[in-house]
Amino acid sequence: MARKTILAFSQNTPLQPDYNYIEGFLVGLATLGTEVRVDEWLVNIFGDYQSIDRYQLESLIELSEQCKVAVAKSTYKLPKQCVLSKNDIAKSLDEGAPLPKFCTGFITGLSTALNDLELSAERKEAIVATQAVFAGFTSLDRAKLTFSYSEPTRTFEQEALLAKRRLASTIHSLSDMLSMSPFDFDAFADSEFEGFDYSEFSDEELDAKDDAVRLLLQLDDANDLDLFDEFLNVEEQTFITPAFKKQNEGHFWLIHETRPYMAVRFHKARLLFESNQFQQTCTELEELLKLNPNDNQACRYLYANCLVMLKQWDKLKALLSEYEEGGIFMKSAEVLMQFALGGESAELNVIKQSLIKANKHFVKILTGQEKVKLPEVLGYTLGSKEEVITYIEMGGKKAWLSVEGSLFWLRNKKK
Repeated sequence: MARKTILAFSQNTPLQPDYNYIEGFLVGLATLGTEVRVDEWLVNIFGDYQSIDRYQLESLIELSEQCKVAVAKSTYKLPKQCVLSKNDIAKSLDEGAPLPKFCTGFITGLSTALNDLELSAERKEAIVATQAVFAGFTSLDRAKLTFSYSEPTRTFEQEALLAKRRLASTIHSLSDMLSMSPFDFDAFADSEFEGFDYSEFSDEELDAKDDAVRLLLQLDDANDLDLFDEFLNVEEQTFITPAFKKQNEGHFWLIHETRPYMAVRFHKARLLFESNQFQQTCTELEELLKLNPNDNQACRYLYANCLVMLKQWDKLKALLSEYEEGGIFMKSAEVLMQFALGGESAELNVIKQSLIKANKHFVKILTGQEKVKLPEVLGYTLGSKEEVITYIEMGGKKAWLSVEGSLFWLRNKKK
């Protein structure tokens, strides 16, 4: 009833926004966490309307309060209509579709009164980063621009589907961040570093840190792991303290200063994996995924293969449930788990065929029937040789070798 009342009012206003835009705007405003007069946000949403009756006003205020409560309690969920179809992303991002309308409203609501607030540079940056993610769902072209940027282990479709699943948590993370008291490094630093302020690094010290990160990321020998630990220990004493982690958990990647730490720690995990220290690898990756569930580094692919190596099926099931996506990475992990637990079956053979169809190069490259060079892959498309090469680099070959009989079964052309 309230929805119909709101839409009836909207139809008689200059801007005539649809319901998804209206809710998106109010959620954006709730995320910002500042009080804006009702008459002001009404004009922002609907334009200079002529009149509004009591029931229409009450319905809008009620919707606004519902959004505030849900965002504050981190229980908000996007409208069911705001879907991103795996089979037809373009249609989901058509002009006028629910998801683009909601995201456009959210961006506008988040911008309301923004210039009137005194925010730190870090918080403004977090708002801009969040708006950029939501802008990626306002059209297909914007999605390609937004989600083709980062890791070579994912296509833009995979990036978009993952980001869509986490839009609600992105809202909650930003809301939590904006509602926190400004982080005080001095208050949380170890006593040895009392009074230390990260911003007080000299240019020379920052340059030295950048050089150290570049050097570490070039190392590929597990004998150098002590160097990684030394760097990470310094970071965790002076900047990435336990209190800092706790306060910023869930949106770590939005804080650019954390990225060298994240990159070094992921590289350490890869060296641990290559040296067959699988449990230690899992420990590193679990921490990285906890700090940054959006997983811009694609940690989950190495983690999935590591869990296969360790036969930790409950954890793998949870991971597959958390990151539902196409492509050979997670599908292979699921196939290996089912084969290890139950052996060959008619049902599993069907799943195997879907894996083979997902990438025609997969079986031949993985089993060594087709020899390929392993260049530095800067990106791939679904179904390409580069996708298989990246999968192998993320521990895929080791995972298959760890499950007895799986490669023979994979090569077997029997349906």
